[in-house]
Amino acid sequence: MNQMSDFEKYFTHETKQERGHARVEKILDAVENLAEESPHKKIDARSIAKKAFISIGAIYHHFPSIQSIFASLLIRKVQARLRQLTLLIDGLGTQVTLDDLTTLLIDQGFNYWGSKSLVAKKEALRFFYKNAKRPELFYSFAQDLYPHAKAFIDRNNTNTIRDIPEDEWPLLVRLTQTAIISPFVEQLHIAGTDVHKKIVKDIILRLYSK
Repeated sequence: MNQMSDFEKYFTHETKQERGHARVEKILDAVENLAEESPHKKIDARSIAKKAFISIGAIYHHFPSIQSIFASLLIRKVQARLRQLTLLIDGLGTQVTLDDLTTLLIDQGFNYWGSKSLVAKKEALRFFYKNAKRPELFYSFAQDLYPHAKAFIDRNNTNTIRDIPEDEWPLLVRLTQTAIISPFVEQLHIAGTDVHKKIVKDIILRLYSK
């Protein structure tokens, strides 16, 4: 009988579905860590397999290409950020003005896009827009946030935020996210500066204020 490898032992007590999910997470974690540790070094299947302690075959069992891993990592990050935004919005009091909210949202966005390497994020965005049949659906991940934002607006007593029709939300989110993200992805000198912050804030205030 062949001796069971350490990797197989690790998953011995997990179901097939749990093994699959665990492997996907290990692969995504490995790519994220590699991108942060060596932002200018090419990430290939061999380096991912070594970092994740899995075989190259296991990588391609779950992902059709390296680029698709970046895209999946981006989606995971977007979903995690949306969960944070949901918690932030749900915790806002009735006296929080649009100006206050805008500052909070910009600070969070700038921290995410400006604090770490852009390699994984840029590669993921390139792949997503090149391969997605409907690239605009990237912003559809935010649709779960809309009811929370509307609930905040409904309970808000500052009279600073206009009532936003449901069909406007996708476009508004797309405009505001583009204003935050594009300078970082394009590596413009303005990215993350006070000028960038002022521009984004002006855009949001014009779009959402009464």
